[in-house]
Amino acid sequence: MSTCTKCDEEAVITREYEGRSLCEKHFSIDINKKIKRTIRKHNLVESGDTIAVGLSGGKDSAVMLEQLVEIFGERPDVEIVAIAVHEGIDPYRDESIGAAEELCEQLDVRLEVGRYEDYYDLKMDDVADTGELGNCTYCGIIRRDLLNKLSREVDANKLAIGHNLDDEAQAIMMNHLKGNMQKLARMGAMSDSDTHEMFVPRIKPLLDVREKEIALYSRLHDLGVIDRCPHVQEGSLRPMVKSFLNKLEAQMPGTKNKIVSHGRDLSDIVDESIDWENNVDEIQECERCGEPCSNDVCRKCQLLEDIRSD
Repeated sequence: MSTCTKCDEEAVITREYEGRSLCEKHFSIDINKKIKRTIRKHNLVESGDTIAVGLSGGKDSAVMLEQLVEIFGERPDVEIVAIAVHEGIDPYRDESIGAAEELCEQLDVRLEVGRYEDYYDLKMDDVADTGELGNCTYCGIIRRDLLNKLSREVDANKLAIGHNLDDEAQAIMMNHLKGNMQKLARMGAMSDSDTHEMFVPRIKPLLDVREKEIALYSRLHDLGVIDRCPHVQEGSLRPMVKSFLNKLEAQMPGTKNKIVSHGRDLSDIVDESIDWENNVDEIQECERCGEPCSNDVCRKCQLLEDIRSD
């Protein structure tokens, strides 16, 4: 068993992409430093912010909330509120929402839970595998809408999501494969804040932390549940890209970091080359639900209509 590069204690992780090993203490310190560095570098949190933390009860969001409370919990000028979405996936989501409630009680953080059933009169258990599009497409668009609604309801001016380095690498690859240059240009630690006043900007404090390291930290500190939605479809693009990148990383350590680093450089180049004024549809309000969108009817309302007509 290897020992920590910084002390003589037994290591809990060996980072092949860095060539060093860390014990539990120094690994935990390093994770905290990475998150602080990301927040500071991209100016993700400012005095006067109310941060809505998208909390699923899973490992990523649980670690994110714990770290944000650790970093900002004593500051009177920053408020942290947790929000969670129950998609109507039983008992999978019941367990993770229960874990979210427990964590918020431990950290003394207010939690607001929004349910698909209350807002949209549907449950994903009833929708799964019934539509023409993949389950994650339906759920992702509806979930995004509800997270934005909940963020406004708690008067948050920013929404923190548990998007990690692996997620970023996958998103970069997927946008390349789809040829979606606009999405590639808009990638980064924080979403645009000026697209529409009803959009709550999203921040990604875990952007520079690997998924496996988040899982290890959560296990060492007993945070969250290791969750896997039963409605995930393996044939969809993201699981395939994830599997491909994991294989590359196993053969060539550091691949994911390089993809994210080069992706950010490319994002800046693409951003400068796009004529945003003439190439992006004007944001307006959906004529059915009033949420901001680029068409007369938002994508979420279109999907809800498709679901109910089947």
